Amino acid sequence: MNHSPLADILCSWDLQFKAEHPEVPLAGSPERSLFRTVIEDAGAKRFVLEKIDPRMVDRKREIAAAVEYLAGQGLAGVHPYLRNRDGNFITQAAGSFWQVSPFIDGVELRRPEYTHEAWRGRALAGFLIEMKEKSEGIPFGNPGRPFSIAEFTRDLMAKMTRHNPERAAAALKPYHHVEKHLFPAHDGLPVAFCHGDAHPVNVIWGEDQIQAVIDWEFLGYKPDIYDAALVVGCIGMEDPESLTGPLVMAFIQDLRAAGCFGVSGFAVLPEFVIALRFAWLSEWLRKKDEEMVEMETDYLHLLLDDREKLRLTWGL
Repeated sequence: MNHSPLADILCSWDLQFKAEHPEVPLAGSPERSLFRTVIEDAGAKRFVLEKIDPRMVDRKREIAAAVEYLAGQGLAGVHPYLRNRDGNFITQAAGSFWQVSPFIDGVELRRPEYTHEAWRGRALAGFLIEMKEKSEGIPFGNPGRPFSIAEFTRDLMAKMTRHNPERAAAALKPYHHVEKHLFPAHDGLPVAFCHGDAHPVNVIWGEDQIQAVIDWEFLGYKPDIYDAALVVGCIGMEDPESLTGPLVMAFIQDLRAAGCFGVSGFAVLPEFVIALRFAWLSEWLRKKDEEMVEMETDYLHLLLDDREKLRLTWGL
């Protein structure tokens, strides 16, 4: 192909289009953009070109600026979006909005085997510890108004009670537990800048290290235990036995040893993990994925039933 419509789009970044590589798999969620593909420029460098939902342009600019800030602070594993020739992160071309980032190659994550590999837990903990340090003073978001999983869960249960009472009833016992044991403490927890979706599948892995952390769509100020609770919950969803396995144990041990996360957050870690699973339940309900709704509800009850065993095993 001598000319591609993508070539005209890439001119904004002074990239000379050579080839598109739709066969190259991309890590992270495809739902983060309307379209994405790997392209190669004349210098044989590869990039990820993404088409952006017009409703998300402002948020995408904020994300790109925050990621660039973290990269500028030297946070390892962060690869900022490219600014175009006008200094902007997003280009309007061919009737759509576009952004470009470096393509980072990695090693395929073996699922669910990875959930029992301790080195990944140490790597994830190391990233969160370094981000805690490097994000101090980040000029994005409002630390005075952090995201509240307590408020989110209350709202979700109210909506479920009105529109899907059977589902609400099935989740009522875990909800009542976090309502009693997490919500009163929630607003007093230390706040920090968080990735917001630090699931291991949002990491591009090397043979023995993190190559890149991607999918920053939910970044912002939250209780500082947020990312840790999300990681633990996602690992356990892949394989419940891994909740007390090598990855999770190494992860929690290193986070606690670093001393930069609040003790009060670790005190309610099992409850925070449960509360965050309500966000996943909301996602499955939105997608009308009944199988995943059932699985998530079962997982909520497993976490509830095992909470004291987990608290003891995690040394909390």
